[in-house]
Amino acid sequence: MSLRSSLPLGLSLTAALLCASPSLHATPIHAPSAPHRHARTAKPAAERPPLVLDATTQAIIANSTAAYDVLVGELNAQHRQPAHAYAYLMDAARRTGDPRLYARATDMALQARAPDIALRTVAEWKAAAPSDFEAESYRMQIYLLMGRLEDTAAPLQTALTLAPEDKRQELIHALPLLYSQARNPARALDIVAPILQPHQRVAQTAFVSNLALARMQLAARQYPECLSTLQQAVTAPVYGGSLGAAVPNRELPSLVALDLMRNSRISMPKVATAAENMIRHEVARPDASPDLRISYAKVLVEQRRYNDAVTQLDRLISQHPDDPTVWLLQGALQFQLQHWNAADAALQKYLQVRKPMESALIESEGPAPTRLSQSLTLAESDIQAYLLLAEIADMRNDSTAAAQWIARIPSPRARTAAMIQRAEALSRQQKYGPALQLAQELPHKTAADSALRALFISQIQEKTKQYAQAEQTLDQALSSDPDNPELLYARGMIREAQNRLPTAEADLRRVIALKPESAAAYNALGYSLVQRNLRVQEGHDLIAKALRLDPENGAILDSMGWAQYRLGHLEEARQWLDKAFLAEPQPEIAAHLGEVLWRLGKPDAARAIWSEGLKMDAHNAILLETIERLTGHRIP
Repeated sequence: MSLRSSLPLGLSLTAALLCASPSLHATPIHAPSAPHRHARTAKPAAERPPLVLDATTQAIIANSTAAYDVLVGELNAQHRQPAHAYAYLMDAARRTGDPRLYARATDMALQARAPDIALRTVAEWKAAAPSDFEAESYRMQIYLLMGRLEDTAAPLQTALTLAPEDKRQELIHALPLLYSQARNPARALDIVAPILQPHQRVAQTAFVSNLALARMQLAARQYPECLSTLQQAVTAPVYGGSLGAAVPNRELPSLVALDLMRNSRISMPKVATAAENMIRHEVARPDASPDLRISYAKVLVEQRRYNDAVTQLDRLISQHPDDPTVWLLQGALQFQLQHWNAADAALQKYLQVRKPMESALIESEGPAPTRLSQSLTLAESDIQAYLLLAEIADMRNDSTAAAQWIARIPSPRARTAAMIQRAEALSRQQKYGPALQLAQELPHKTAADSALRALFISQIQEKTKQYAQAEQTLDQALSSDPDNPELLYARGMIREAQNRLPTAEADLRRVIALKPESAAAYNALGYSLVQRNLRVQEGHDLIAKALRLDPENGAILDSMGWAQYRLGHLEEARQWLDKAFLAEPQPEIAAHLGEVLWRLGKPDAARAIWSEGLKMDAHNAILLETIERLTGHRIP
């Protein structure tokens, strides 16, 4: 992958080098003719004067050789021989001093997995072109690839000093993405922040500098600081050049604010509210872009604020009635609200208005990568629409229509994913027979496909309490793929449901060994120990590890709340469970939160939470058992 956005190389650069001197084409090159019989005999070599070439002739020879090296180097690159390509391209770079060739040679060294050679190449590049800021930008990025985070400060500082104004803006804007590969976002922020500080105070770079810093603060989970920096970006003069975003530059702080609103909602609700106020101010403008409004509506849907999302979509539809994305989102929202007819109508409208877009893409003469990206986006949207329409058909008990919608998905892999989602939807509707039949129709030619098929079949079998069959399904899949963490996790959960804790623990600990970043495995094992009042402190510690890996996960927040309850810390338990219910309002969490409120002597608050849980699922076994155990009243 190239680190540099350079001019085209290969044959185009060969042509440029060949045309470097007009005399190359003006001077004919002839084969030597036979000597004339009366011609004087040539002097011996020792008596001839040394050959002296003028500068133009020397440049012609050097450029011709370099052109050959570039051509051979690019041919080697095309044949996936980066080491050979590097040798030729490096020779060409040394002969010409062309920074583009040094960049290309560096790319080849990286493709050959030789970062030390890439660094030496950049050093030669820097010596040949001391004022080329991209050499330092490359050096910084190579250090990032090598995990040498501390070494990136000096080249970044130099690159920003040397870069022309427009390139400086682009480099600053790219920093959050470049440093996103760092394992320690907080340390990355510590390195970049002081370097960006002077650029935050300069009018020309204040906007992009504050925007980049806010994005890195968000990655480091420094939410109040992110909000403050975004506010500075909003007040700075907006950069007028292109930053490659789908929305106007003016709206970029609001896009970051959307992520801040989403990420801080549980841990810092006041920050989330302030971030949303920033977004509301922007979407209230008459010239607010549809993309920003759609993004805001999507976050509202994620947070189950359906009425607010409906308000945003109604405005969008009135202003952009021919935008297919708006109709697709409207269909998804109406589906969530279980307004089947309204959802069906919106999705049919999507299919109607997207046809002119498809025709426009076919006839477009725009850049091929852009057209490809737009076509892929449209194809993904079509899959979402077909899947939602299939689920609506299933809700109407029209399995034939549902199958027809799924069949319209052209890609086999996408069709498989849609079949899985449809099976999940049928399972949620407790239509286990059709769901199991659909799961059994999934392809299973490869090991990955077989594992996926086994997971879904066992999941449905577990829901119907066919534990022995579910475990047998997973055993069979594990016989050919014994170290598959997903299969082991699923079997561990089935064994846990049968109160076979030692074997369940063995499976979950094996998952942790294979996949140490698996928050789900830590949480499942920890919750199992806490729920059974076995080694509660150890269970708490496992849940704490899961929480560090996935701090906004509602299920893990619920586990931590329940662990605090088992340890007798009622007030801490209530705080954790409040966050969990806000993140993911689920019946089981309602049961736990209600129990803690009941123990705290707040029976009215407990009943109110249980009532919310019953609205979600009036038959949830954990919720019903909790209410009956604590109140003595059985809900029919």
